[in-house]
Amino acid sequence: MSTNEGENEEIVTCSELLEQIDDEEAELDRERALYGNCDTDTCTYPQGYVKRQALFVCMTCHNNGNGQLAGVCAACAFHCHNNHEVNELYTRRFFRCDCGNSKLSHQPCKLYPNKDPENVSNKYDDNFRGLYCTCKRPYPDKELPSDDDAMIQCMICEDWFHSQHLGVPTPMEENEADQMDMICQACVTKHPFLAQYDESSAIPSRPVENNAAASNNPPCFLTSNVNDNELHTIFLRDGWRNRLCRCVQCCKLYDDLNLTVVFNDDDAIQEYEKQALAKSENLDADKLLASSLQKLDHVKKLEVLQGINDFKKSLGDFLRDKANGDGVLTATDVTTFFADLQEKRKEQQRTTFMPPDNCKF
Repeated sequence: MSTNEGENEEIVTCSELLEQIDDEEAELDRERALYGNCDTDTCTYPQGYVKRQALFVCMTCHNNGNGQLAGVCAACAFHCHNNHEVNELYTRRFFRCDCGNSKLSHQPCKLYPNKDPENVSNKYDDNFRGLYCTCKRPYPDKELPSDDDAMIQCMICEDWFHSQHLGVPTPMEENEADQMDMICQACVTKHPFLAQYDESSAIPSRPVENNAAASNNPPCFLTSNVNDNELHTIFLRDGWRNRLCRCVQCCKLYDDLNLTVVFNDDDAIQEYEKQALAKSENLDADKLLASSLQKLDHVKKLEVLQGINDFKKSLGDFLRDKANGDGVLTATDVTTFFADLQEKRKEQQRTTFMPPDNCKF
């Protein structure tokens, strides 16, 4: 390949640049999918036990306070704990913000100070101590290479697990694991009937009934015998809820085990992310920027949803110019492109609510 004026400079192909661009855009999309539903100015406490919300843990308050387990909503994480070490827990079901209550009494809530002393229905686990997986290690784990530190969330207990500690291989197809729900071995052992929904099991699809009377009382098509060697971590493909047995006995079982909500389609994290993406695409960017610029100046990673379109346009113009040449890029070309993009962002003073740097994606 040629170099500029004979200089010994590293050459970058267009495909390599596009791969970098895809990675950056995918990261923005993941952040939008998670945080597009968040209101950065309003504590969620008055909403009660929110069906699903992005949740945070203030490790500074946990370590400096009385050591009680507590979680805070996105708005409180950024307004009441903005100078603290904050971990994000992705999303949690039916949780009420603890900011400023008896668990965090040393840190008054700036947004909604009149809270009950305790949220008795909140559920806590080791994640609220900054420990994850069966190995009970922090995240990120400085003792592990970044490639080995990726984690997957169990859809039942909502704990996070390293893929190498699941006890079974993860799906080998590229990106397939990201499109599947995972249930950890502990949850499958606790609820053995779940093993019959494993992708490797020969469970039949729910039969289609031809008359209303039969469909109101469908037969159970689960087997009652589950071997101990079947009680392992399982992965479930998108749409697996359609295969759930809906007989009277199974529906009562789901209810008795408090799993009914988990088995509803609208509980799926994919549905939450879909709604968040739709909401983020309809944001008034000018109002968002004006308010977030004043209140989120401490955030290290400053990105903006409005910048995606500008980014695509700049990239398109840049690649078209290069395509008219020899079709290759130098490392200097790439560095200059991103430097110019960053400078443009700074000049426009664009920012938005983004997750902390230790996000588990």
